[in-house]
Amino acid sequence: MNIFKRGMWGILALAVAAILLAPLGHARAQSTQGASACAVISLEQPRTAECDAEMLRYSASELVRPTTYNPETDGESRPRGVALPPDGLRYPLGWMLKAWYYSDAPGQPPPDYPKERVIQKATLMYLYATVNVNGMDWHLVGPGQWMTGEFVAAMRIPERPATISGRWIALDLTEQTLVAAVDDTPVFATLISGGWYGYGFTEEGQFNIYARAIRTTFRGPPWAEVPEYVLERVPFAQFFDGNFAFHGAYWHNWFGFPRSHGCVNVPVADAAWLWDWVNETEAEWGPTDGFRLPHPDKAPFVFVYRSPATGITPGFTG
Repeated sequence: MNIFKRGMWGILALAVAAILLAPLGHARAQSTQGASACAVISLEQPRTAECDAEMLRYSASELVRPTTYNPETDGESRPRGVALPPDGLRYPLGWMLKAWYYSDAPGQPPPDYPKERVIQKATLMYLYATVNVNGMDWHLVGPGQWMTGEFVAAMRIPERPATISGRWIALDLTEQTLVAAVDDTPVFATLISGGWYGYGFTEEGQFNIYARAIRTTFRGPPWAEVPEYVLERVPFAQFFDGNFAFHGAYWHNWFGFPRSHGCVNVPVADAAWLWDWVNETEAEWGPTDGFRLPHPDKAPFVFVYRSPATGITPGFTG
């Protein structure tokens, strides 16, 4: 199995991402609950007692995790899903992409590497403050704990396009995140694995879900005369762009890294949540007992975009 992580050729990826940015303003999920004591944090002042106290008072563990792992159906994948509160987040959110050691200050390596410094893969964290050092974001994730953006997928929420209303799903190919929203209210987020550059490509743009299959078989890639792979019983596939769908992926647990031929891999439990969420609007686009939706123009939108890139972006290492 190939392993995808943030490669050292990120400088080139930055240049490409700058060209491909969607013509929208993008913002991280900002707090809507008042001023934060951590707002004063900077490269010159990386820690304060007031910010420490606030971090101890508010943790991402307070958020609801609506999906759980089912060993009978989920395979290698583990859920990353989080319910987003209707009154907004206290701080931006991020997930650890792989286990790594935190630093004492932004832009500095850890002074040592004991296991007590490790923040585990898939950990959901508040990003209490972010400082950019030489083009790389560094996130404050706990009292005196700074993590390089190389190992963090930061959830960003794009401005809703004027042509989108109701339910929509935003897929950020830079951070490899998914946000489900109703109008301007985000309700759910998780990590994804989109198309890997050169291996496949997930097109940017605005789409509607036009077909669905609770279980299906994928043979591909679509351009191959002889299939290079056959994946059976792929769950919760919701097609939005030709042969490409977002669907459950039971064969890996490297969400947050691009690694597909163009489809959008989602942890199985989170894909099930999205399936049920789309089902709630069946009266608008259905009913259907088949594959294609009778009224796809009334189905939830899918908005695929790239948020502004900083630092090293996901790449392939073989």
